[in-house]
Amino acid sequence: MHTAKGLFDKNIRSAETCLGVYDGLAKLDTTLNPKWMLRAAIVFAVSALDTYFHDKIKYRVGSFKLGNLPKQLGNLEIRVSELQNWQKAKRKGNVLRKWVTEYLAVRPLQSPQAIAEALKLVNINDFWATAEPDQTKCNLLKSVLNSLIKRRNQIAHEGDRQHSRKSGKKLRYIDRGMANRWVAFVKHLIEKVENTFPS
Repeated sequence: MHTAKGLFDKNIRSAETCLGVYDGLAKLDTTLNPKWMLRAAIVFAVSALDTYFHDKIKYRVGSFKLGNLPKQLGNLEIRVSELQNWQKAKRKGNVLRKWVTEYLAVRPLQSPQAIAEALKLVNINDFWATAEPDQTKCNLLKSVLNSLIKRRNQIAHEGDRQHSRKSGKKLRYIDRGMANRWVAFVKHLIEKVENTFPS
């Protein structure tokens, strides 16, 4: 039986593998720029985080019955033609899971706000305040996450190049310590979530 945390552990290994490949490439006398592995590690870490929250919702949503749906889930829009699937299904939870999976398929769960809103589908309300009750630490956690997502987007959508007119379109700075801290942050965040909302 898979869990969101079990799958996260498999997915975060991609980021850790990139860090290891970087270490190996950095020791070689090569013209390759091994820092692209560090950028890949950041992208993979965010991917593991995003997938974790999708899976967390997917694995929880099937446990609800029609009479006890969380408000957010009860308000989920579905096509009328899909009602036949509901009527025919012996296991209604599988139908709910399919609908929610399709709904979330085009929604990244990376920003603090997107994560908190999506978790309401499975009756996890006030997510951030519950996961980190200390308001100062909670704000810092969300700020660091926003910074990570911004850097991931710079890598994935801008080739990690600076955009100012005088920048010469140079690559943004990155080093092994920076990438390692981002990966460690993601692992720490998911551990915190698992401790508060076990799979």
